Amino acid sequence: MRIIGYVRLSRAHREESTSIERQRAVIRATCEARGFTLVEICEDPDASATKTRLDRPGLSRVRQLIGHGHADAVMVWRLDRLVRSVVDVGVLLDEGLHIISATESLDTTSPMGRAMVEILQVFASMEAKTTGLRVSASQEHLRRVGRFPGGVVPYGYRAVPHPSGVGRALEPHPEEAAVVRRLADGVLAGRSVYALTAELNAEGIPPRRPLRKLEDGTLVRREWGPTTIQRILRSDAIMGRVRVGGKRDARSRVLQPADVVRDDDGMPIEFWTPVLPLEDVERIRQLTEWQPTPGRAEATIAGRRRKAARMLSGLLACPGCGGNLVVKTRRSSTGHSIYACQAAAQGRVCAGGVAVECYRVEAVVEEAFLGLLGRLPVLEARRVSRPVAELAAVAESITATTDAMRNPGADLGALAERLTRLHARRAALGEVPETRVEQIETGETFAEAWAAADYMWRRQALMNAGVVVTVAPARQRGKWDLARVRVEFLPGDWDADVDAE
Repeated sequence: MRIIGYVRLSRAHREESTSIERQRAVIRATCEARGFTLVEICEDPDASATKTRLDRPGLSRVRQLIGHGHADAVMVWRLDRLVRSVVDVGVLLDEGLHIISATESLDTTSPMGRAMVEILQVFASMEAKTTGLRVSASQEHLRRVGRFPGGVVPYGYRAVPHPSGVGRALEPHPEEAAVVRRLADGVLAGRSVYALTAELNAEGIPPRRPLRKLEDGTLVRREWGPTTIQRILRSDAIMGRVRVGGKRDARSRVLQPADVVRDDDGMPIEFWTPVLPLEDVERIRQLTEWQPTPGRAEATIAGRRRKAARMLSGLLACPGCGGNLVVKTRRSSTGHSIYACQAAAQGRVCAGGVAVECYRVEAVVEEAFLGLLGRLPVLEARRVSRPVAELAAVAESITATTDAMRNPGADLGALAERLTRLHARRAALGEVPETRVEQIETGETFAEAWAAADYMWRRQALMNAGVVVTVAPARQRGKWDLARVRVEFLPGDWDADVDAE
């Protein structure tokens, strides 16, 4: 009989008795003792039969070789090396795959052997599920007692021995924590996540896993993405917290969302040293929260969606008809984009249409803005409450407790008691705290911030300064005249700062 050997080792088991080499040796010895011809041995190292099911490269080759008639049966060290699901073993048997175990009395080439395999596979499936439950319970227990259960370490941290001497804990990773702090400072200063993403990639700062393998085996550089950065900055892990208790169904739909581990009063427990403080994470969550624009969907359907594509988009008006100048790609030898009147395209009449190259008028506006405000410090409006951190934590816990009461099977009595304690704690801190907006210096001047900012930040800065830009028609075609652009600033809070300078 021609035999294909198959060996597998899960990441969770590395005992010497189940090693790849041990399985190979047993299969070779069994084939030799029973007079079988060993055609080939296929392997799947670091593969979980429970997670991958039948989708494994080594097993796929086994099925292909037997299906094409190159072998008569597959031999394994034990049946659980091949499959751990009753459904999966049924699929293989229905394909006509004969299975022989080297260390068990199992041989599906006979009817009795096939029946025995099906019976034993029921127990193997039960064992796999029981093992999964034990592992999940153990991991949740480790999280609740403040020990790292293993798996992926959150970005910004590294695993170290637990202070108690038992197990592992997390501490801030010096280099990664510095990257997180830099990103947080950028978002809090008003910079977009997209700009920060491009900056990290341009500087060659790699993520945790700098390379990824393509299907052809080629290694390519992995870059940061805006979603990854937002997930890090908005996470509970970055504040030293641990989440437990999430439940999903077979289709990975969330039945019960995970929640952070809390004390008896419902307050989040801080297991590791935070990389970012609570007040910063709360502000980042507000700044990065997606907010739908009223009427945006309707405008998109009607084909009227507009995008601010340049620094002065929406800030320039045509002196002839009063309509906005829009950005167009100029089809000429210069190749520069232009701000132009849209009256003719919209069926309106304009007595004196204007067209001006974007970079020319933007340069004039930039010079005027920096000449007036470039030396002044950039101020950031921040909402300040006292005491910030504790009140924010209490408010967050009240929201989380209220949400938990909606979950099926929730202990409403215990949650109601927790909610009462949280409300009392908030009242002791001053009930509804006095909130005010403070203008806090970011440490940069407008000239420094302007040089590092993207066009959206610059556009917002011009709007905040009340810029009014007027562009006159050209007096002589093909000749640029600076006098065509007039830049004015409406009175505002910056007047006193300019006077002080």
